[in-house]
Amino acid sequence: MKTIAFDVMGSDLGVQPAIGAAMKILNEKPDLKIIFVGNEVEIEGELKKQKLAKKLESRYEIFPTSEVINMTDGILEIRRKKDSSMARAIELVEKDQARAIVTGGSTASFIAGCHFILKEFEGVKRPGFMPTIPTVINDKVVLLLDVGANVENDPEDLIDFAIMATAYLQSTKGIKEPSVALLNIGEEKSKGKDLQLQTYKLLSENKKINFCGNIEPREIISGDVDIIVTDGFTGNIALKSIEGMGKKLLSEIKKAVTKGFFRKIAALSLKPAFKEVASKFDYKNHAGAILLGINKIAFKSHGSSDLRSFHATLRMTYEAIENDVDNKLRKSLKEFKGS
Repeated sequence: MKTIAFDVMGSDLGVQPAIGAAMKILNEKPDLKIIFVGNEVEIEGELKKQKLAKKLESRYEIFPTSEVINMTDGILEIRRKKDSSMARAIELVEKDQARAIVTGGSTASFIAGCHFILKEFEGVKRPGFMPTIPTVINDKVVLLLDVGANVENDPEDLIDFAIMATAYLQSTKGIKEPSVALLNIGEEKSKGKDLQLQTYKLLSENKKINFCGNIEPREIISGDVDIIVTDGFTGNIALKSIEGMGKKLLSEIKKAVTKGFFRKIAALSLKPAFKEVASKFDYKNHAGAILLGINKIAFKSHGSSDLRSFHATLRMTYEAIENDVDNKLRKSLKEFKGS
C-alpha cells in the first residue's frame, strides 16, 4: 500500500478542498492510503460531508495535531511548533510510516522542516523545487528548477539541479540524454551576470550533462528542451509569470470571442478547441512541485490550492512513489557524480 502523509492545514482555502481531493484520488487508486494530519475536529467534520468517505474509510486515517504553521510564519516555527501538522507529517515520512508528504502550507517552513528532519542527499548543498510545465508540444513538459526553494544560488547549485533533473528523467521517464538549458536574458554565452556566466562554463565542461546553451524566458514553453535550470528567485518569477499570463490570456480570449451575438455563435464551434488549450495550460493541472534533493519524497502544492490543484499534486506524488523516485534518484546521482 502506497501511503501519503497529507498536511491538510495551513493552506488558504482550509481543509475542504484538500480532503475532497484526497477522496477523489483514493477512489482512483485502490493501492493508496492517506494519513490526514491536522485538527481532528475539522478533519472529521469535513469527512462527514464527503460522499465517498464511508466507502473509502479503510484507506485513510487521521493523525491529530494541536498546532498549525501559518503562511506568515517564519522558518523557525517548524521547530517551535513541534505538534504542528506540517512537522508531524514530515516526521511520519522520516519514520517510514508514510512514503511521501504533501502540503499546501508555508513554503519557508516546509523547506526548513525537510532540511532539519529529512536531510538532503549526500553531496547536495541545497534542494530545489521542480515543477512540470506544459509546452506547446503535445504530451511534453519541461522541468524548471529552482522555482523558490532558495533566494540565492551559486553555480555549483545549478550544476546539482541539472544533474538531479537529468537523473530524474533518466530514472523515471527513460530519457537517455535529457537536454538541459540555462535560463538567461539571451542565447549568447556572453549574456548574464556572474552566476550565469560561471554556470554556463561549468555546464559546457560537464560531459555527463547534455547542455544545449542558454534559453530565453519566452521559450520556456516551446518544448525545445527537457530541463531548464536557474536560481530560485529568477525561477519563481518565471513560473508565476507563466501562470499569470496563461490565466489572463485565456480570460481575455473568452471575453473577445463572446463579445456580440455572431461571435458567440461562431465560438460554439470552437469551444472544444478552447477547452483543450485551457486544460493544457491551466497551472492547476500541474499544481505540485517536488522538493528535489531531499532524502524522501516531498511535494508542495500552491498555498491557494483548490480541489483540482490538490488532486494534481496528490496524483504527481502517487506517481513519484510508484516510480520509487527518491531511491532511483539517489542511486543515479551517486553514480553521476561519483564516476
